[in-house]
Amino acid sequence: MLRALGFRNKNLIGLISLQSFSFSIPGLLGGLLVAYILNIIARYFIFSLAQTTTDYNMSTGAIILGVVLGLVLPLIANILPIKRALSKNLRESLDMYHRSVNEL
Repeated sequence: MLRALGFRNKNLIGLISLQSFSFSIPGLLGGLLVAYILNIIARYFIFSLAQTTTDYNMSTGAIILGVVLGLVLPLIANILPIKRALSKNLRESLDMYHRSVNEL
């Protein structure tokens, strides 16, 4: 529908990517916060049961991997819808009869 309003392909790709980031960045920050809190709880139980003094902090590699996957996977998940939306011409995209027949 946005293509019918005059959006160019480049603008539509940017809009879908922006929407992807608007969901993935808060989820990524929330996930890192929950992981940090659960790590503190697990560290407390490990220290109290094992009575050790070793360090069980989250490694920087784990944090970097979480951030990279949290940013890259939503972009990869949007590649197919973007290709599907841009592969059809505008008439085929707006034709509701053929869309419902093809989905059945």
